[in-house]
Amino acid sequence: MDGKNKEECGERGSASIAAVFFDLDDTLYDQALPFAYAVENVLGKLPGVSAGELYDASRRHSGEVFAAFAAGRHPSVEEYARRMQGTLKEFGVDASFEEACAAQKFYATKTAPAMRLSPTMRSVLDLCAKNGRVGLISNGRGAQQQDKIRVLGLGKWIPAENVFVSEPLGTAKPGAKIFQIACCRTGVSASEALYVGDAFATDVVGAQNAGMRSIWLNRRHRAMPEGAKPATWEVDSEEGLLALLEQIL
Repeated sequence: MDGKNKEECGERGSASIAAVFFDLDDTLYDQALPFAYAVENVLGKLPGVSAGELYDASRRHSGEVFAAFAAGRHPSVEEYARRMQGTLKEFGVDASFEEACAAQKFYATKTAPAMRLSPTMRSVLDLCAKNGRVGLISNGRGAQQQDKIRVLGLGKWIPAENVFVSEPLGTAKPGAKIFQIACCRTGVSASEALYVGDAFATDVVGAQNAGMRSIWLNRRHRAMPEGAKPATWEVDSEEGLLALLEQIL
């Protein structure tokens, strides 16, 4: 943002935390559970494969999907299908294109029974709402992300005007613009904002690009990319996140 925009958006240069923004998928809830639920319902249970292992494999095959969001477009059916096929192949399942598409469609539309907000994350949101403004910054389709927000009951803590989703805004993480829009519309400066997310390359790097502090919720114990600048803080569990926020808010 230039000087004029900073002034218009209420930037005051304070180091205190006036707002906490969250990523949605695999941050506010454990995304491994609905992903495994979709695979099991379409292709059957994979013996000996945990939900976490299946989800980690999907992330290893998400390069095309993440690149699409970063380029400002929604991933194609083919890109989603290739991700699903590559994921399943790691566990000896050769899924057809049709099967991969069916699993992806189920994952996108029918996994509400497997989505839940943990008691610890409820406590995290209670704490943040008590101490300032709470918002959400997410890559994804507007309608799909709104459905997740409704299923998880996030409206209790996050008002609709503090929800920022890439598709309707036309800009995505890790670009700085979506974070700048969130700060501007919420009335806080980047220096007053904190971002919590699970994906280093989009969440931590995106927050850094915008001049925000960040917490890397590294529940999957992933390695930080070589040569990257560390997040402001890193925790490996929801309990660790709650304990840290109790200290810094």
